[in-house]
Amino acid sequence: MKVLVLGATGDQGRPQVHAALQAGHAVVAGVRDPAKASLLFGPRVPCAAIDFGNSAMLRTAMQGADAVLANFPSSSFNDGEWLIGAASAVGEAARDSGVRHIVFNTSLPQRDHLLGYRAHDVRFLMRERLAVAGVPLTVLCPVVFMGNLLRGWAFPHIADEGRFVYPHGPALEVSWICQEDLASLMLAAAERPALAGRVLMVGGPQALRGAEVAAILSEASGRTITFVSQSVADFCGAMRAQLKSTTEAERERMLSELERIYRWYNESSEKPFKVDMQPVLQLLPVRLTPLREWARSQHWTRGA
Repeated sequence: MKVLVLGATGDQGRPQVHAALQAGHAVVAGVRDPAKASLLFGPRVPCAAIDFGNSAMLRTAMQGADAVLANFPSSSFNDGEWLIGAASAVGEAARDSGVRHIVFNTSLPQRDHLLGYRAHDVRFLMRERLAVAGVPLTVLCPVVFMGNLLRGWAFPHIADEGRFVYPHGPALEVSWICQEDLASLMLAAAERPALAGRVLMVGGPQALRGAEVAAILSEASGRTITFVSQSVADFCGAMRAQLKSTTEAERERMLSELERIYRWYNESSEKPFKVDMQPVLQLLPVRLTPLREWARSQHWTRGA
């Protein structure tokens, strides 16, 4: 196939590019900054400049593509109306360009109805806009990424303090998934157009509590790591430092919404972070990476 990866230079898009190349597909990296993509991927991956507000640019990028792996900026920290419009533009450009299949990565758990949480509902409406364009669509909804443990709100505590600090209750079960496994699942979906119309929750092979994650990190790092169940309010306060490019009012609105949805993640009887992957693996037969295996391949000290 010829595969266009939207958001190819992001944490989730990069593994999708590599997975498609490894499978022998022709890959185009759809990005805002082609120069950055060229440095990341080299000459074997052509780059197409993407502007979600420019339909002609999108159609040019999709020319000849069989499948589009669609990754978008976070719905927690970006304008919802803009994201919904971007999804509409992608769907329409894919239809006009003769794309056979779109695989949409929601980047967070989804339900089959609006919930009243901004981040969730924006993604839900994006699904609807992509579907209405008429191109066969498969939706994958990952839960919590293992890579989050390397981000600014988690890694310093692990590396400097020997603490795994996260806004998960002690009993919360989480099917942590690595970005590489999401890439494999998305590519497997793209290769199976008969799955169009399906919305699949995806996670890793194990549902783990915080203390179990800390034990795995202890083994991988060779140090004792203890789990600290951070309050959602404290987590959102710590996230304030990650939102430097917004106005104060917008930052407070985003943090308020983040707090609301994280309370749902923790308190909902639906257990949105826990996924039974056996039915999914019958449709998308890929090997999933246990957290222990992933953690052993990472560096858990500063400067490593």
